[in-house]
Amino acid sequence: MIESPLTILARLPGPVRLLVTGSLINKVGTFIVPFLTLVLLRNFHLRENEVAALFAAYGVGSIVSILAGGALTDHLGRRATLMLSLFGSGGLALAMGFATSVRVFVPLLLAFGFVADLYRPAASAIVGDLLASHERATGFAALRLAVNLGFAFGMALGGFIADWNWRWLFLGDGFTTLLYGLVVLFFIPETRPLATGIAPTAAAPPARESPWRDGVFLQVALVGFLSSMVFFSDLTVLPLTITVSAAYPAAVYGALVGLNGLLIALFEMSAVGPLSRYRRLRVAALGTILIGLGFGVTGLWLHWSWFLLVILLSTAGEILTSPQQMAFVADWAPPRARGQYLSLYQATWSLSLAVNPVVLLPLHAHLSEAVFWSLMGLVAIPAALLLLRLDRIADHPAQLRGLTQPPPADPTLLSAIAPEG
Repeated sequence: MIESPLTILARLPGPVRLLVTGSLINKVGTFIVPFLTLVLLRNFHLRENEVAALFAAYGVGSIVSILAGGALTDHLGRRATLMLSLFGSGGLALAMGFATSVRVFVPLLLAFGFVADLYRPAASAIVGDLLASHERATGFAALRLAVNLGFAFGMALGGFIADWNWRWLFLGDGFTTLLYGLVVLFFIPETRPLATGIAPTAAAPPARESPWRDGVFLQVALVGFLSSMVFFSDLTVLPLTITVSAAYPAAVYGALVGLNGLLIALFEMSAVGPLSRYRRLRVAALGTILIGLGFGVTGLWLHWSWFLLVILLSTAGEILTSPQQMAFVADWAPPRARGQYLSLYQATWSLSLAVNPVVLLPLHAHLSEAVFWSLMGLVAIPAALLLLRLDRIADHPAQLRGLTQPPPADPTLLSAIAPEG
């Protein structure tokens, strides 16, 4: 029997439920980045090349912020890093809402980019700290539910606010971020292993604690980069395919992409439990293939019903892939360096979002729709093969430094593709 997300969420520890609630509040008020282009062009009268440069600078700041957040998470603590990020970015968002000129606004925006994403590794590390290994995929799915559901509501609300008064985009973002900070301040304790005395139960051998020198982890990070390079095409190239090549209105594109977030919010948490019986990196490999298949066939028929199939396939792939890979990273990482491992893994997403339009938009301009999207599908193949290799060589209890208890029994999945070695 498939359980509802609320039933599953109720079984998680109180701090994790509060973290999910705070993330939902914060994401409902995420107005700045989705509507920043409109504000810079329409209200501050910048040129398009100036807007592009600001976005590039913001993207670099986001990557640095995530990496710094991982180091702070492990050395300063999860709770302190969360509050630094949430109160800092909340205050900067409010300040941008009161900015009177572009000369005041731009420095505040750049500072916001360096602070806003510090919290992401800390939130993920709390999930890794408080949940047993076999529950971690569920915890990460719960965070993703909050992000996707909050973003869907925030996008709808933000559109009305942007046409009413742009300043309230920043004030609303700031207030909801500060509210999340108050949830952390009053209700979420420190969970860092060194502070709590929590230790893994697996007898994993000692190993280097830097993710930059960890060959297995770097392969997982490469998988994350390749997969997200494909997936972020739904934000960069797919709108052109739907609105230009297929000549549909922007509302069709918006509805299709919004469906992705809605489906994740409705089904991902419920899917994690039944999937726990199978080897997680094989599940992730299957999901990667579905993402590649979905995007790979996009250009074969430029019709809304075909685009709907693309979204359904790629969303199913995302549901299979993301929580399982995050859970493996949390188990593979040494507890004392969990924040750094999770931050570097999350930084690959930001890096791919920055690289995707630079590489793929010019390529899309020179290729037919069918050829371009077929190439996108092929990128998923090496990512899936890497996951299957890691399943054979790394995802075993004796090697998982962050394992808290033996994983549940795992009947073979996809044995025809990659039987147990």
